[in-house]
Amino acid sequence: MLTRKMLLIVLLFIAGNCLAQVAKDYKDYAAFDFVPGETILLDDNLVNDKPGAAPLQWNLEGGKAAVISVNNETSISINEYYTKLSPKLKNTSSLPDSFTIEYDTWLDAGYDGNPGIEIHLMNGDNEVIITPNKHEMTASIPGHEPVAKDNPEEYFGESKFYDRWVHISIAYMRKHLVVYLDHYRQLDIADCYLVPQKIVVSGNQSQDMNILFKNFKVAKNIPAKFELTNGKFITHANRFDVGKAIVKPESMSIINEISKYLLANPGTRFEIGGHTDSDGDDAANLKLSAQRAEAVKALLIAAGVKETQLTAKGYGESSPIASNATTEGKASNRRVEFTGIK
Repeated sequence: MLTRKMLLIVLLFIAGNCLAQVAKDYKDYAAFDFVPGETILLDDNLVNDKPGAAPLQWNLEGGKAAVISVNNETSISINEYYTKLSPKLKNTSSLPDSFTIEYDTWLDAGYDGNPGIEIHLMNGDNEVIITPNKHEMTASIPGHEPVAKDNPEEYFGESKFYDRWVHISIAYMRKHLVVYLDHYRQLDIADCYLVPQKIVVSGNQSQDMNILFKNFKVAKNIPAKFELTNGKFITHANRFDVGKAIVKPESMSIINEISKYLLANPGTRFEIGGHTDSDGDDAANLKLSAQRAEAVKALLIAAGVKETQLTAKGYGESSPIASNATTEGKASNRRVEFTGIK
């Protein structure tokens, strides 16, 4: 049986390997400052979708798209030229004045000039189009010249940009638009000259080559900074693959903020509480939530926080903060809580 110390070593090893798949070193994420919104409008992990069917949480506005599963990876496949989909955002008739978008995308190496997945922020006939491609990240701005920035060297060109999952993070804050390619801040546009009312995802598939996306998330209420409320901080920024306890690299912004706080306040102690939704077996959820809490703890220790400042506990599905009857409620319940210990 693994002791707590042995488990911590194993989790540190796993977490380190996970990060190594996306970045050469944990330090690469030191400047990653993307902060996702805390109120979830859509968090599509595709767990209720059937391969071959149309994605449940999307409106198909043109072309063809379907859910596929390859090598235990479930994603949405663009299956025709000029395919457009819009997410079914709940509890909102229009987009808020500040929101975030996150997703993972894949483009087969057979494509040349095809940019793959594009994001359209729309207001009537006006739109901002965010376009990643093999050479640069571009945003087309209404009535103005496009804004572009060359990709980092490790993504530049046919042999590097393709055949890999890339994470895109977008923050819109009252016309201020920021776009990240994995942990790189690619675009920072002070005024994009648009107040979007709708999000559209588009792609142009050809010759049966893959254009895929998954883990699409839209959220509002972007927190200004890490801040305890009544001795507690609740975050959905710690991201995990479905059924897994390995912290995804895009979680590093909140890990960095919390580690800075704890390093600056060495007398402060936190309980890290892992929580799940109600899907699945109760006992399995309890175990998974504990493993996720331990994984977050391991990353904080790797960042220099003393182990004595941290405890980790899994609560499974026992403490929901929203209804498990909706996908948005379930997404709210999948969370990590940091609670101060006196």
